[in-house]
Amino acid sequence: MKKLLLLMTIPFFSSGKITPEITTPDSFSELSFEQLTLHRGNYLADTGCGIVSLKLFHPAEHNKYPPPASWLCLFPVDVIKDGYGPGQVLPEKVYFDKKTGIWKKKKYSLSKEGTKRSLDVYGIKSLSELQPLELYNIRSVNARGYAVINRNIPLEEKKKGVKKRLSFCLIQNHSYSAFCGFGSIINVVDGKEIDFTPYMLKSLETVEIGLPEKSSIPRD
Repeated sequence: MKKLLLLMTIPFFSSGKITPEITTPDSFSELSFEQLTLHRGNYLADTGCGIVSLKLFHPAEHNKYPPPASWLCLFPVDVIKDGYGPGQVLPEKVYFDKKTGIWKKKKYSLSKEGTKRSLDVYGIKSLSELQPLELYNIRSVNARGYAVINRNIPLEEKKKGVKKRLSFCLIQNHSYSAFCGFGSIINVVDGKEIDFTPYMLKSLETVEIGLPEKSSIPRD
């Protein structure tokens, strides 16, 4: 019942939208994409999303796609409760405002221990070196949630070349499933560094969760 009440507080829509609006590259084309279909075996954690489909947009001039992401299927009640932030050792977090039905950011103070850990994790000397999170409210084909762009990269990942990460969670309309994912959002294609942020955000607008098995079978 608790899960049902939480879901009832979230207004759902049927068409895609990103808030605030984003600027796409001049060369962006909705015809340049790879159709991605995820099954049970694709999730690190699975609570019953079933088949999830989305279009992975990419630059029209490059037949290359965003870097691989890690996919999860979680309970909406946990997504709403946890939000995004505290586990990242950052002095701000993302939470769901039940009154407005949207995801918002707010700052909070790290403890002395949390501050030390943040400095160690990110390899910085002061919290002032951290960059603000970018938050987007996402409405997809049959789900709604958030996407966060985080430029604060842990030192160990930074050494591997990671510069920016995207994390998201979309809650399926009228169900107990939340489709989530995270991963690097900058990749080197043909010797050139490409920021896939606008492509991935537009991809999230196309997410469909809980499709029947027959939807994944190509039609002649």
